[in-house]
Amino acid sequence: MNDKLVLCIPGQWKDEDKLIRKLTRKSSGEYSLTGGLLLDTKRNRAFEIRIEEQDPKLAEAFYLSSKGDFSDKTMQKVEKHTKVIYLSGYMGSAEAVQRMIAPVQMLLACGGVAVKIENCDKAFTPEEWNMIGEEARLDQLLNTMISYMQDEHYFYSCGMQMFGLPDVALSKDTDPDASLQVMSQFLYLMMNAREGTKDKLNEFKLYGTTYQYHHQESFFEEESSHITNPYGIYVLTEM
Repeated sequence: MNDKLVLCIPGQWKDEDKLIRKLTRKSSGEYSLTGGLLLDTKRNRAFEIRIEEQDPKLAEAFYLSSKGDFSDKTMQKVEKHTKVIYLSGYMGSAEAVQRMIAPVQMLLACGGVAVKIENCDKAFTPEEWNMIGEEARLDQLLNTMISYMQDEHYFYSCGMQMFGLPDVALSKDTDPDASLQVMSQFLYLMMNAREGTKDKLNEFKLYGTTYQYHHQESFFEEESSHITNPYGIYVLTEM
């Protein structure tokens, strides 16, 4: 089972040594790179880090993950990247997700031009990422970390495996404007409760409408193993 939260951070670093020196200087020694690990000495944490060469397909991936919302200036920076950082850490709870925020902020401050969460295929500018606080509330984490997608029949969330929970799907017969609100509210309640059953049907009510939901082990065939949710998905049906 994939148990790592993976973030992709392109940058215009000439070589790894210059990145290491800049990281040490910018963080006043709080962060260091050694043996494939990014060490946070202040908080006593370690994250896996992999530095790769320029990727010609990366700009298109960031464009799609940003849903075309990146400015031309930001896209040009991504296109001109010389190195790509993949930072990863354990996931499975809100606390684990929050631990990834600060090191990414530091890598962006050291020359990273954007960031993409591989587990939900969602991209951010440095300014957007820096608006996330380490003490972000559950609703803020959900709004930031979870993406919403659709196929021929369903609207569905993507990324709840980061919190150790199933995703949610809703029939496209539902009003598109209402579907996002219904799914986000369901996920928020689930995160608060961190409970539920996979063995029987349950009900969820919002604004006078009742939804019946049941759990499925698998639902969509995703191209990336990082996006696959091993906890399955709850399918909502309007009653």
